[in-house]
Amino acid sequence: MNKVLIVHTSWYQDYIKQMVDISSESLSKNFSLSFACAPGAIELAGLAKHKITNAGGKYVGVIFHGIVIRGGTSHYELVTNETFRSIGELALTYPDIAFINNVICVESKEQLIERLTVNTKNNSESLRELINEKSS
Repeated sequence: MNKVLIVHTSWYQDYIKQMVDISSESLSKNFSLSFACAPGAIELAGLAKHKITNAGGKYVGVIFHGIVIRGGTSHYELVTNETFRSIGELALTYPDIAFINNVICVESKEQLIERLTVNTKNNSESLRELINEKSS
C-alpha cells in the first residue's frame, strides 16, 4: 500500500490533534500513514525532507499541519514566509511526491476555529486528488 507522511508541529497540541485525526480518517482509507512531529512550523519541511530521504522513495504524498497565530511582533511574517517557501521548495525538489500545505495562518484563535475543520478536510482530499493525478 502507498504511504503518506503527515508532518505536524507540536504547538497548539489540541488543535493539531484535530487536524491529524481529520487527515488520518480521510487518508487511511487509501494509504498507509506515517507521522512526524516538528517543534515548529519552520522545521516542517526539513523534517519531511529527512523522512523522505531516509525512506527510499516510499512516500507518494505529504501533508503538513501547523498553526501560526499573529502576535505583536514581526515574527509572524518571518515564520509564515519561511514555512511556505521551504514547503514549496521541497515540492519542487521531489516532483513525484504530492505535497499539501495545511499550515493555517490566522489573526486569532477564533479564526483558527472557523477554518480548522473545513481547511483540513479540503486539504486532505486535495492530497488524495494530487496523488492520483501524479500517478496517472
